[in-house]
Amino acid sequence: MNKGIIRYLRPESIEGLEIQEVINSNHSFPNHTHGFHSVGVMEAGGCYCRQPGSGSSFVRGGEIALFNPGLVHSGVITDSDTRLTYRVFSFDNRLFEKALRDLNEVEGLPEFRSVVTEDKLTTGTLTELNYAASTVKSRLALDTALARAAAALLTRHCDAQSKVPQTKEPVAVKKAREYLNENLSEKVSLEELSQATGLSRYHLLRVFRKTTGLPPHSYHLQLRIEHAKRLLRSGMSFAETALQSGFSDQSHFTNTFRRYTGATPSQYTNI
Repeated sequence: MNKGIIRYLRPESIEGLEIQEVINSNHSFPNHTHGFHSVGVMEAGGCYCRQPGSGSSFVRGGEIALFNPGLVHSGVITDSDTRLTYRVFSFDNRLFEKALRDLNEVEGLPEFRSVVTEDKLTTGTLTELNYAASTVKSRLALDTALARAAAALLTRHCDAQSKVPQTKEPVAVKKAREYLNENLSEKVSLEELSQATGLSRYHLLRVFRKTTGLPPHSYHLQLRIEHAKRLLRSGMSFAETALQSGFSDQSHFTNTFRRYTGATPSQYTNI
């Protein structure tokens, strides 16, 4: 398996922005989701960013993939000879909410209208942001690059507010998500979730997957990975991070972390 070259950029002056640079990789991602907006800029190669067989979900060189918080997506290459070069920009929800207020004086969380598109102007602003995050020392220059990229994404690809307000989420699913989030290092059983939500195991599985797009165990695993990323960024050791995130050993943690992020814990922390 070719791991390719992977680098992460996290400008200290901008909390909530992370850029992943990937060169010549053939890693495939399973179905997963995030709690934040992420934008992938494909430079070379191509892959399915949702499910194989859907033409609208195939992202090629020169195109961008736009993922709303909670959207289930993947990254499946067409064959083992495919090599991808791309960048992924992850924006904390607070960044987008602030940008929306500054730009339109509107409150709320914006939503991307499409998954795959080609837009040279937006791609150009993201390239400038990538350059500023990696080389520019001026806070003003970095803030300017972020503002330009956010403005391009918001004005050209977003609706002002989410079409699916959080209040529409079934109460039982909200309780299940909260329970999973409160027990990141524990081996949660379906029976525990059933008791916490007041639904039968089978009913809970149906409504949870319908609402989130994932079964509870996959959703819990991704919460643990996101928790592990925060611990790694804080400087915690790999072994302790694995333990605090509920993994049986460091090897299991490393393999799972790479499966969902495309990077090993060492690559993720090597800035």
